[in-house]
Amino acid sequence: MYNKRMRRYAFIDVPNTTGTAWNVLNFLIDWKKLHEFLVNGKWSCTRVFFYKGHKGGKEKEQLDRIADIGYSVRTKLTHVHPDWQRTLQVTCVHCHREFPVNQLVKGNRKSNCDVELTVDALEILKPGDDALIFTGDGDFAYMIEILLNRGVTMRIISSKNRDSLGKMRFSTRLSDILKREERGENRVQFIHLKNWQKRIEKLEA
Repeated sequence: MYNKRMRRYAFIDVPNTTGTAWNVLNFLIDWKKLHEFLVNGKWSCTRVFFYKGHKGGKEKEQLDRIADIGYSVRTKLTHVHPDWQRTLQVTCVHCHREFPVNQLVKGNRKSNCDVELTVDALEILKPGDDALIFTGDGDFAYMIEILLNRGVTMRIISSKNRDSLGKMRFSTRLSDILKREERGENRVQFIHLKNWQKRIEKLEA
């Protein structure tokens, strides 16, 4: 039951959560439905934070619409690393001579807002608060440990299923925390995103 003296917040690692929903559970999230689900009824979140980078233009407009729903949007412009070339020395298997080969290395995009999520959580959450963290990323394990020691109840929303390629998207670092807590004070609850699918799924028009 919700304690009126307790504050509850949700923090959504959007790239990780949308990837899990689509690649593992095969559904798209309706962000309006999810926000309504989190702020009303059982969960009654005080604020719901939405973390996602953007490339400008249309993506920035989409995030503005997300903010209109009621999310506290944290975003930044995606950093694009340019393509670059490197030269490798290759040895011929027949003549054993070495010769140079140029290889194109594709630049990647860095669009996560992990630092923003971590800073917000550490600044906002106080002892006795309740936090819903939407992620399977092990980089948040240290943040979760700090918040547990602070007296914050943690709920991790993700999936432990494998994707179609057999890849596990839920970090072993987070799994280790869950296993430890099950044997102790049980300060962390795992919520399978699949359990909420019917409430938050985006349906075709």
